[in-house]
Amino acid sequence: MCGICGIVRFDGSVVAVPQVQAMMAALAHRGPDDEGMWLDRGVGLGHRRLAIIDLAGGRQPMSNEDDRIQVVFNGMIYNYQELRRDLLDAGHSFRTKSDTEVLVHGYEEWGVRLLDRLNGMFAFAIWDGRQLFAARDRMGEKPFYYTRHAGAFYFASEIKSLLTQVPARPSIPPDFLVFENTLSDETLFAGVMLLPPAHLLLVRDGGVAVHRYWTPPDRVDEGITEASAIRELRDLLVDAVQMRLQADVPVGLYLSGGLDSSLIACMARPAVVFTSYYDYPGKFDEREPARRVAEYIEAEQIFTTVQAEEAPALLETIAYHIEQPIAARSPLSSFMLARAARSRVKVVLNGQGADELFGGYIRYVLLNHEADLGQDPLFVQYAPVARRLWHPSMFGEPALRYLQMNQRVPPRTSRPLELVRQCFAQYRDLVAQMGWADVTITLPDLITMDDRGCAHVGLESRSPFLDHRIVEFAFRLPGRMKIREGGVTKWILREVAREFLPADLVDRRDKMGMVSPLPIWLRRELHGWSQELVESLQQRQLGIPMEMPEEDDYDRRLHALVSLELWFRMFHDRRGLADA
Repeated sequence: MCGICGIVRFDGSVVAVPQVQAMMAALAHRGPDDEGMWLDRGVGLGHRRLAIIDLAGGRQPMSNEDDRIQVVFNGMIYNYQELRRDLLDAGHSFRTKSDTEVLVHGYEEWGVRLLDRLNGMFAFAIWDGRQLFAARDRMGEKPFYYTRHAGAFYFASEIKSLLTQVPARPSIPPDFLVFENTLSDETLFAGVMLLPPAHLLLVRDGGVAVHRYWTPPDRVDEGITEASAIRELRDLLVDAVQMRLQADVPVGLYLSGGLDSSLIACMARPAVVFTSYYDYPGKFDEREPARRVAEYIEAEQIFTTVQAEEAPALLETIAYHIEQPIAARSPLSSFMLARAARSRVKVVLNGQGADELFGGYIRYVLLNHEADLGQDPLFVQYAPVARRLWHPSMFGEPALRYLQMNQRVPPRTSRPLELVRQCFAQYRDLVAQMGWADVTITLPDLITMDDRGCAHVGLESRSPFLDHRIVEFAFRLPGRMKIREGGVTKWILREVAREFLPADLVDRRDKMGMVSPLPIWLRRELHGWSQELVESLQQRQLGIPMEMPEEDDYDRRLHALVSLELWFRMFHDRRGLADA
C-alpha cells in the first residue's frame, strides 16, 4: 500500500516542487514510512511509501541503471522473484531486492507487454523520457485516477491528491443511485477519470490513450470434470495464498467466520486474525464460528466493534477516504478492522471476490432457479399465471431480471440495462453472466472500500481470490459447479474446503457477510442525524430520486442519501475536511 502521483506538462514547462509536494501530502496516510520525488523539466513524480518488501532499499521513485526510466508504484508484484531471475538472465543488473525494480527492467526488456507477465495488484506510472506509461492490475485492486487541466496531465492514487491542483466540481449522473456508482470511468468529480481495471494508459505529445490489456476467458469449458476442477482450484488457491504471504513485515488476516475467509485462514495459518461483530439483535454477531476457526488454526484472535453513537464520526471519515458514497453495509466493519489490524501487522489477507467468482450471492440461486423453472414444461404452459403471481418479468430477459434484483432504485435512463446487457453478452452460461456483471459493476466499489479502509491507517490488504489465474479459472467453470440444487452456493469452493475445514463450517448456510446494523441505526438511534442530512441533500436539487423507503433492513436508499450528503459536505462545502 503506497501512494503515487505525478504531473506531465504538455508544453514542457517546469513542474514546481510545491505542486508535487502538495499532491504527496494528500496521500501521506497511504505511505507513512517514506516519501520521494523526481522532477525533470515538464515531468514530476511523487511517492509515499508503506514499506513491505526490502525495507531498506525500496525507496521510490526508482530508476534503471542510467536513470533514463523512472517508476512510481503502488501494490505488490507477487511473482517478482521469478521475473527478477528472467531479467538477470537477460543481462539486467539490480540495485535493490524490491519488487518495484522488476517494473523498470521489465519495461526495458518487454515494453508494455510487461503487463502480460505480472501477477500482482498494482497501479504504476513509468516515465521513459518520451512518454508516460501507466497501468492498473487486472481486477483493479490498486487505484489510479487522472485528469487533464490547464495544459497538464495529473494522476494520483486518490482523488484528494488531484484536488490539490484542480477544482472540485460535482457531477452526479441521474442513475447514480441505481448501483451507487457512475457506471462508467467517470467519477463524481467533473473531469476526473478512473483508469479501469485491466487497462493501460499512455500520455505522449499532448495526447492521452487508454486501452484494455486483459479479459477473462469468454468460453465455459463444458468438458472439465468435477474431480479435475476441484484439484485445479485447490492448487491455484494454495499457490495464490502462499504468494500473498511474502512480506518483510508481520501478516494477519480478516476472519469473518464464513467459508471464504475461513478457507484462506486454514491455508495461510497466520499468527493473528481480526474479527468484527455487533452486539445488536439479529445476525450481526459471528464471533462463535470465527472463534472456532481461530482455535482450529491456533491463531490469536482480536475482536472489534462499533456502537451506534460512534457511527456518525466514522461515516465522515469513510466519506473522506472512499471519496464517493458507498451504501454497502460493511464499511464500518472494514475501517474498524483496519484500525485493529494496524496495531499488530502491516499486511492482512481477506476473502474478497469469492462470492462474485463462484456464485455466492442469493441472487445467483434465485435467477438460476427461475431459469430452470422457465424451461420446465409445466411452467412453460402456465408462465402467464406465474408472472401474475410473482413478477411480470418472470422468465423474461435474464439481464433485465438481474438488474431488477440488484438495483437500489429504478433506473431513470437506459444506461444501467445497457451495461448489464453488455456484461451478459460476454457469456452464454447464466452464472458466468451474473458473475461478470458483478465483477464489472459492483465488485469495484467493494475493492475500493477495502483499499481505502486499509490505506487510511497505512495497512496493506491482499486478496487471494482475486489472483488473475483464479479469475480465469472461475470464468471457464460451468455454472453447475458453482450453484447446486437445494440452494447450495459456491459448490466447488466447498469441495475444496473439505480438505482444510471441519465439515459443519464447510456446509454452513446462514452466513450474511460482513454486515452491520447501520440501516437500522439510521432509522432509529441515529434518526435525527440522518434526517437532517437527507433534508440538506434535498435542498441541493440534484435531480435524483429522494423518496424515503418504508422500513426495510435490506433497503440501502437512506444510507446512500446520507453518504451522498456527507460527501458533498466533505469535498464541496469543505466542512470537516481538516478533521477528517
